[in-house]
Amino acid sequence: MLFRDRPAERLEELFDREEEVRRLLNAVNSSALTLILGMRRVGKTSVVKAATYGKLRIYIDARYFEEKRYISYGDLLEALRKELRRLLPLHKRLGELLSKIRGVSVAGVDVKFEIGRNAPSFAEILEAFDQWAREQGERLVLIIDEAQELAKLRGRTLLPPLGYAYDNLRNISMVFTGSKAGLLLRFLRLEDPHSPLFGRYFEKIELGPFSRELSVQFLTKGFEEAGVRVSRELIDRAVDELDGVVGWLAYFGLRAVKKPDSALEETLEYAARLAAAEFCNFVQYMGSQRYIHVAKVCKNGARWSEVKRYLQAVEGKPITDYEVTKLLKNLVDYGFLEKRGEIYLVPDPVLRTALQSLRC
Repeated sequence: MLFRDRPAERLEELFDREEEVRRLLNAVNSSALTLILGMRRVGKTSVVKAATYGKLRIYIDARYFEEKRYISYGDLLEALRKELRRLLPLHKRLGELLSKIRGVSVAGVDVKFEIGRNAPSFAEILEAFDQWAREQGERLVLIIDEAQELAKLRGRTLLPPLGYAYDNLRNISMVFTGSKAGLLLRFLRLEDPHSPLFGRYFEKIELGPFSRELSVQFLTKGFEEAGVRVSRELIDRAVDELDGVVGWLAYFGLRAVKKPDSALEETLEYAARLAAAEFCNFVQYMGSQRYIHVAKVCKNGARWSEVKRYLQAVEGKPITDYEVTKLLKNLVDYGFLEKRGEIYLVPDPVLRTALQSLRC
């Protein structure tokens, strides 16, 4: 079914996205690094999982760290351990290769990593993955979903082992997704001459919301699959309100299959609460209520100068150009704003609604 409460796992579960899947498959077969960028709930996880289904892959979901202010190397290794426990029952040889690394012990279908000074080298773990893929005669896809969350890692840096993998491990293709595109690029430091990844070529695939036409087709086909008749008027209202964000369209579809009369209102209410909570977590993390004022004035689009005037009017005092630029940049980097030409805009229709009465 098209309407699902979890990301797609197979290609037949995707709607549209043929071009993005084609580009991703070409990239993992020929490129060392691919970035998949797009706003929240636009379908990045579905595309990367469905496109790589059946391939040799390691999948790390860094969304687990989203509400943490900092993460340790041990946190990262634990996330990797969960994925390896899924793979080891099927791939004994992988366990044999990992067990040769100092700080790694493998017992049957379980793997344990030492922490602290005896923790294993991430570069050596990647080398084991590379050898495993080479012996399998396949290319391993290393996926880190919402990879910008690894910028919170303290005590170690991942960039040297990632740079080493890029240059030397020919059987690994790295795929990083990010809804906070600016933060992900800042983390990877691809344009920093002092970064291990400086100057490296990478594929960039951007996922946007569905067009109005595709949104209508998605809902119409989904209701046909479910054997439910829903009026075109309700479909049009949902498309107008949810603005092509596939995650919200699918959630609405699931609700409408059971209770069409109240589905859209319930979807908007739930989605607004979730979007507000995510934004308030960001505001608390950044420690400034100014982000709320900036997001509100940019709800339907505003120029830099309009943002500055609004902030000064709200606070009744001058604000430096530097502070205005910093606020806007952080909101863009974290995916809450997009810059389109000279206009800053909140791209998520649900967050635009939530901002009308938002208090953090």
